Amino acid sequence: MTVFKAYMKIAKKNIWLILMYMGIFIAVTVMFQAFAGDREREYTAQSVSVGVITEDRGSAAQSLIRYIGSINEVTELSDDREILQENLFYRNVEYIVRIPDGFMERCILGDEKLQVTTVPGTYSGYYVERQITNFINFARTYAAAGFSEEEISDAMEQRESAQVELTGQNGGGAEQAYAFYYRYLPYLILCVLCYVMGYILMGFRRGSLPDRMAASAVPARRQKLEGLLASGVIAIALWGICILLSVVIYGSELLDSGKVHLYFANSFALLLSALALAYLVGSLVKNSDGLSGIVNILSLGMCFTCGVFVEMDLMSSGVRKAAQFLPVYWYETVNNLLSDYKTISGNIMPEVMGGIGIQLVFAVAFVCVTLAVSKKRS
Repeated sequence: MTVFKAYMKIAKKNIWLILMYMGIFIAVTVMFQAFAGDREREYTAQSVSVGVITEDRGSAAQSLIRYIGSINEVTELSDDREILQENLFYRNVEYIVRIPDGFMERCILGDEKLQVTTVPGTYSGYYVERQITNFINFARTYAAAGFSEEEISDAMEQRESAQVELTGQNGGGAEQAYAFYYRYLPYLILCVLCYVMGYILMGFRRGSLPDRMAASAVPARRQKLEGLLASGVIAIALWGICILLSVVIYGSELLDSGKVHLYFANSFALLLSALALAYLVGSLVKNSDGLSGIVNILSLGMCFTCGVFVEMDLMSSGVRKAAQFLPVYWYETVNNLLSDYKTISGNIMPEVMGGIGIQLVFAVAFVCVTLAVSKKRS
């Protein structure tokens, strides 16, 4: 197992590189997740500063004031022209409503409209007006049913405000926290595997080592098998750390999602295509400077064009079409499906499996290109 041990020894020397990219990955994930806000996004009604002049102390008028105050900031004002103008000028209030004496008879049972004043050029007037209109319409409905003024007031008090939770178009709700983790995972896997495999393969081509290996008593076939085994162990170890880290961070939220096996399968398919690409990169580079340049171009280029750092919805159609020729695009496509849909079934499952399958096709294609390059060099 000489070749296997040599692979592992070189990988061990680059453990600092793995730790560095793990730190970058975690920092990027936390940062973007913080920018995205709360995992469960709730609709919050806009609050407006409303001034109220009331000439009616009846139950219906007081109920209207409480209704407006449940959503907005209400300030009771005296009926003084200068005071009203001053409050509007300094934006202490944006909307003033006058409730006349006999509000129940004149505005609910009758058709008289409330007198209002609003700051010019703002939308708040329309916003508060809609709330008042809703109150009056409901009150008129109760009045038509025979409710008294006190009963209308009690009924309006018992009406609950609508609790609105923003959900995704496909029932998935807000994007889950662990979806962010798996969204940025390609950057870590690509960087670590390309660097580690690049350094390993460069090391085996250094100096007279290729000639010594050719003259070794260990058959070339066994040398290649040991190299493949070591590469697989390194890749699976990296994947296992990433999976374990996601389970530790998100726990039951991830494990009870019903999609954890698909997240694992998608990331494993990406791992295979990234490993094959890393082998190809390692076969082409000749020095560490060239390796750094190629890895940065590949990892950052794919992450920016395939929806890792920038959402695919924000990209032009031309960029999206070009990105389809890269494995990370299909990884992110599957990841978006898993995030958007609460339950993966029906015609969504074939799309998910198709995206995973295309990543495996990329892995096979990279292997074929690597074999062709190796054969030409030999």
